[in-house]
Amino acid sequence: MTFKKKVVKEIPGFEYIHSDIVLIPGFRGSKLVNEKTKKTGWISLCTPFLPHSKESIDLPLNITKHEHDRLVPDGIIQKIAWQKFYENLVSYLDDLSKSREKKLKKEEKKLNNKLKQESSSALQENVQGTPFGGAPGIFGNLRHGISLLFNKKFQDDAAHFALRTVFSFMPPKLDAFKDQNDSTKYANIDYFDIEEWKNSDWSFVINEDNPRYNELGTRQERIDYLQRTLEAAKRFHLTLEKPENFEYPPLCTLVSENHHTNGGYPMGKLDDGRHSIHFDKVIAANGDGAVPFERTKLPQGIPFEVVYTDNSHGSLLEDLDAVGKALQTIFNKH
Repeated sequence: MTFKKKVVKEIPGFEYIHSDIVLIPGFRGSKLVNEKTKKTGWISLCTPFLPHSKESIDLPLNITKHEHDRLVPDGIIQKIAWQKFYENLVSYLDDLSKSREKKLKKEEKKLNNKLKQESSSALQENVQGTPFGGAPGIFGNLRHGISLLFNKKFQDDAAHFALRTVFSFMPPKLDAFKDQNDSTKYANIDYFDIEEWKNSDWSFVINEDNPRYNELGTRQERIDYLQRTLEAAKRFHLTLEKPENFEYPPLCTLVSENHHTNGGYPMGKLDDGRHSIHFDKVIAANGDGAVPFERTKLPQGIPFEVVYTDNSHGSLLEDLDAVGKALQTIFNKH
């Protein structure tokens, strides 16, 4: 019996990769970590399909003085339902690495290890100045959750509320809401202010009591948690601001503008005067299905290039040819 040798074809652009690639996952489909015990566990990939699964998928806030005694998202799940996250890219990079490893000489191995150490060190030192636009559609998730097949709790509004990272996706420029009478004007509402949430119907979790919401804590505890989380999200955005005398490295964004995307919401008023999002009047935009194309543009003055793909949000990095073009763009400018 003979075994066919696997041949790994190099896609143009990947020849520039000789050190670590860091993939930062999204907030959904994550590994859970208890910050106090450091115990980790993966949500089973079967959970969404099994309505009677014994596995706990709740995300209790455990709100006490020591709030870190709670589960927080970490890591990545590559598949959930039929959506793939980075699977092809990770597989290709793994095959490429193994193929190259066989060809490396001892001196090249030493150099490769040195590059890995340097890239990891540089990553820790250069998180500031990161452009970040947010996604208006996150308010829809916080209000309605996302129904995932049989398991209604997996990503319901309570689960979204319990994930701190969700609130960091709120656009930092306060431009998610538009005037209901003129969509060219912003509603000028500070959604990082807890008082605005208390004066709205944006989240049932802080306005109503039911067994599901009470699992997270009393209504006041939920409000207190939200206030701390909003303040933390605002601080997070500040850490990404461009420092003085900071020069950006070569940048390239991989984007799609072929998919119907949420570009924001009109903001209205209830009869009692509270703010109310018109979820049924979403402002349509072109994008990747989650992030509007306009929000992929970096602020004026930041040099960057764009590579387009037909893929949608969750599978942008699965377009390996587009990823290769982005790498070529970056390294040709370096």
